[in-house]
Amino acid sequence: MNSEEIDSKAASIGVAQTFLIGLAGGVVATAVKTLCEIISPPRAPGVPSPLGNVIDAVAMLTTGHPLPEATKHWAEPVVHFLFGMGAGAVYALLVRKIPLVRWGYGVLFGIAFWLGAHEIILPLMNLSPTPAQMTLWEQGNEFVSHIFFGLSLEFARRFFVRKAA
Repeated sequence: MNSEEIDSKAASIGVAQTFLIGLAGGVVATAVKTLCEIISPPRAPGVPSPLGNVIDAVAMLTTGHPLPEATKHWAEPVVHFLFGMGAGAVYALLVRKIPLVRWGYGVLFGIAFWLGAHEIILPLMNLSPTPAQMTLWEQGNEFVSHIFFGLSLEFARRFFVRKAA
């Protein structure tokens, strides 16, 4: 199936099925991003991840205490995948209305996601260092892993659209 046929089929799929395709694509893309981070960790050992900081912030708001390390050990990957699934669903729904979002087979989305989350929102919320406080390695690593996230998301979306009834 070529790109035009995939686009035509994707347009004929309902919103609910597109949402589910996005969730599934988010699982695939988050697995790829996680693998990127295992191969090339974006932070020095012992430095908390921005997601770990988010989890602690939510725990502090709800319980008054940070999440115990033993709980955070399993909670962080679960939240990472849930967040990735949400991003995948948003991506799939956006692509229905704004095909430009999938430019570069999802690279544009990956870059926009990195820019919005890691360069703007997380630093503004004091959940990660500002770009000026990060090394080029840290920024580059997150940038590249988000490109792989976007690529994987688009390839997974296309795969699931092809398989859709």
